[in-house]
Amino acid sequence: MPRMADVTPSKPNPTPASADLPDRLCTWCQVPMKKRFVGGKQFVHYTCPKCVFQHTTRLGQKQPSPAH
Repeated sequence: MPRMADVTPSKPNPTPASADLPDRLCTWCQVPMKKRFVGGKQFVHYTCPKCVFQHTTRLGQKQPSPAH
């Protein structure tokens, strides 16, 4: 029976709490936007409660683009 290599789990990047994320004002209404994590907590999705304008921001470092 082959032995499995000892593998230590990698530590996930700490995800800031929603309250720790920067607030964003709606481009059009200038009211504070609601925020939530999306994409496996890699992005913050902002939504205006008044006009439903949306904006998404990546958390952490940008992933390198694949070579073509």
